[in-house]
Amino acid sequence: MSSIDLCDLSIFDLSEKIDSGEISPVEVTDAHLARIDDLNPKLNAFITVCHEEARVAAKAAEAEIAAGNARGPLHGIPIGVKDIIDTEGVLTTQGSSFYPENFPSADAECIRRLKDAGAIIIGKCNTAEFAAESATKNPHYGACCNPWDVSRVPAGSSGGSGSALAACMVPGALGTDTGGSVRGPAAICGIVGLKPTYGRISVRGVYPNAVSLDHVGPMTRTVRDCALLLQGMAGYDPDDPFSVDMPVPDFCAGIEDGAKGMRLALCPDLIDVEIDRPIADALESAIEILRDLGAKIETVDCPFADEINLHRRPIADAEFLAVHRTRYAASPDGYGTALQQRLENAKKTTLDQYIEARCRRKALRRMMVAHFASYDAVLLPGYPSLAAPIETTMATVNGKGMDFIGLGRNLTGPQNFIGFPGLSVPTGFDPEHGLPMAMQVVGLPGEEAKCFRVGHAFEQATPEIHGRRPQL
Repeated sequence: MSSIDLCDLSIFDLSEKIDSGEISPVEVTDAHLARIDDLNPKLNAFITVCHEEARVAAKAAEAEIAAGNARGPLHGIPIGVKDIIDTEGVLTTQGSSFYPENFPSADAECIRRLKDAGAIIIGKCNTAEFAAESATKNPHYGACCNPWDVSRVPAGSSGGSGSALAACMVPGALGTDTGGSVRGPAAICGIVGLKPTYGRISVRGVYPNAVSLDHVGPMTRTVRDCALLLQGMAGYDPDDPFSVDMPVPDFCAGIEDGAKGMRLALCPDLIDVEIDRPIADALESAIEILRDLGAKIETVDCPFADEINLHRRPIADAEFLAVHRTRYAASPDGYGTALQQRLENAKKTTLDQYIEARCRRKALRRMMVAHFASYDAVLLPGYPSLAAPIETTMATVNGKGMDFIGLGRNLTGPQNFIGFPGLSVPTGFDPEHGLPMAMQVVGLPGEEAKCFRVGHAFEQATPEIHGRRPQL
């Protein structure tokens, strides 16, 4: 196979071909390294590329598989990693000016698990400064570009991971999500991204943003691949105080069961932001396709929905400030101007607001579980707007200019607040610009498999959407 063909394959397809001996991990890794070298100057999706380390790991994987010791579907698969996740001996900048020579002495727990599954770390993906901005317009390492239109943002803060996947520079990548930083880039770059149930994946070794809202999430080009990548990381970590001890199912077990018989909810009360018309239209089309596939879809109200975003913001601000307070007081100029402004705004949050929000969250989470207990998932738009221009970061929503940075948080942030899993799946491309659009499939805690089942059913019914690639 040509290197271009190899880079277009899914994790699942690569794994099958590696298992059969048709291709080797070395071929796969070399093909992706060559594509990164070719496209990264244009996209700036990677801060660090692990040429030597990846080739050494690929040769080891090749020998191990040849000896009959295959570890599973991730063995020999190159993975990109957001640059706030520790990787042993590999530069980890946090997207910040403060860590120009930070070479961690150990892997983050999620990386350790992926390596145990045989995955190959191919590089560190560009991120917003300290993963704290939703355009990946990094003041220290440069803006990341969207492969569908390099003059536009890939969203953020996991924008490098989203850009790299859409450009077929990697078949899988890791992001983090505190208010939508996996699902935003997935929606804007036309890929698949999951914010799992809170505590499903260990965050030990991941630079904190807001500790009670932080998640690591898999990002891929297909729903099945997303499930496979989650499988490689999920599980309780007793050394992570935020990890939750919950059963880890086979996330692919029911993925082919289809949408027939599933009960899905539409909840306009959870859409606390204006949605651009093409995105809303694409969601309506997706809903009709799922209905045709046999899903029962109903509109449900949620009278307490407005409380969720009301209480989410104090938690996000107070916990973010707690991480940066001392450093910011000592070295404010080490932060970009946008982050300085965010930290100044965060100072306005009072202790009373934070405590009230933390307490009310417990009640709201129980209320949400009870309210949607009879449904398999909730369907929401993936993002309010199309990708904005890098230069201005001004989005257009129904003819009105809006700041893209932070625009999606009221749509994606509620899932961080209550800890529910949310899967972003592409729904098509807008007719004027050809830019990706998406829907979000939200499940109850621990029920990622149901989200995958819905997303996979839609994906299989719309190959014209999911087989399309940007022209670079």
